[in-house]
Amino acid sequence: MRILMLSHGYPPTISGVTLVVQKLSRAMVRRGHTVRVITASERRTPYRTIDQGVELIRIRGGRNPFWSEGPFPWVSRRELDDLITDFQPEIIHTHENVFLSTQLLRMRQRLKMPLVSSCYFLPRYVTHYIRLGPVRQALQQLIWTYIIRNLNSYDHVIFSTHSQEQDYLQHGLKVPTTVISNGVDTSRYMPANGHTDTIERRYQLPAGKRILFVGRLMPDKRIDLLVKAMNYIPAEVNAHLLVVGRGSEKQALQELANSSGLQDRVHLLGFIPEQDLPALYRRVDVFAIASICEVQSIPTLQALVSGLPVVGVNAAALPELIRDGVNGRLVPPDNPQLVAEALTSILTDADLRSRFGQASLDIGRAHAEQYTIQAYEAFYQGLLT
Repeated sequence: MRILMLSHGYPPTISGVTLVVQKLSRAMVRRGHTVRVITASERRTPYRTIDQGVELIRIRGGRNPFWSEGPFPWVSRRELDDLITDFQPEIIHTHENVFLSTQLLRMRQRLKMPLVSSCYFLPRYVTHYIRLGPVRQALQQLIWTYIIRNLNSYDHVIFSTHSQEQDYLQHGLKVPTTVISNGVDTSRYMPANGHTDTIERRYQLPAGKRILFVGRLMPDKRIDLLVKAMNYIPAEVNAHLLVVGRGSEKQALQELANSSGLQDRVHLLGFIPEQDLPALYRRVDVFAIASICEVQSIPTLQALVSGLPVVGVNAAALPELIRDGVNGRLVPPDNPQLVAEALTSILTDADLRSRFGQASLDIGRAHAEQYTIQAYEAFYQGLLT
């Protein structure tokens, strides 16, 4: 098969979507398919390269006011038309629903191959950044109208969770849909795989109970709620919050920790390369996430197959991975005291941590990435039969 992927970014631009696109593209190449990815250039200027057999077309990158490390992809319809004609794909699969998608759909009538869109987006993500008070609800509805109209122009839409799929169906999505998990490498993220003592020294991990968050340091992740929760965890628990990632909120989070007297209990570790993450997961006691915009959450998947209990907010797709009282605790959004109580109950009960951790493993195994790759390949083949 000749598969053309469209994506807002691709590593070294790091996000859940870019990592999924890279994983899927590389896997399809390993299975004998030809893959081209059109994506924004992290250098802002166009260039071409090869990534493990995947042909990368890096187009112009425009400034992104919401995320400085993820430039917007800019391409004219003629440029995109030329790239499609040159490649002659059998399937076009976009993982981006604004800039590239708009140009692609302008050519919809003349393109004879199947057009597929993955959707990793919820309208509340945008309104979380644009603080417009009483008009926020109206803006969300406008975004819903736009995205539903956009996706209804495709032949098929793929979601990573059933909850997101149902949300879109309830808002008027009519085209066929499929749910395929983003997947996780269960051979690397496991409870006892390799040595982890060097990780403690390399990143100077504090002694005591460790709570981990991994992700972009951006407002939609609500990391501030986790920092605030540390105020309510009793000092005798000796709990430390480890925050892994980079983004625009780093300074604000450090200032919040300092002003709350938590500078010795909140540790902003910055970006940690993926090769070190499995060992890091194995040196913590619980994973925590407070985002209300997650359509799945790859770090949460990694936590599950590392055998960790998880505390998260009861929002978006997180309840599909976090089952209250089974592998962790779900709490209402925007309540740091309840987050703290959930974390404290797990950190102070070794038997509960063990039971929740085993349940996480059982839930996580269903998301093994080999199932994801098999599902995508079968899906693509089905489109062409």
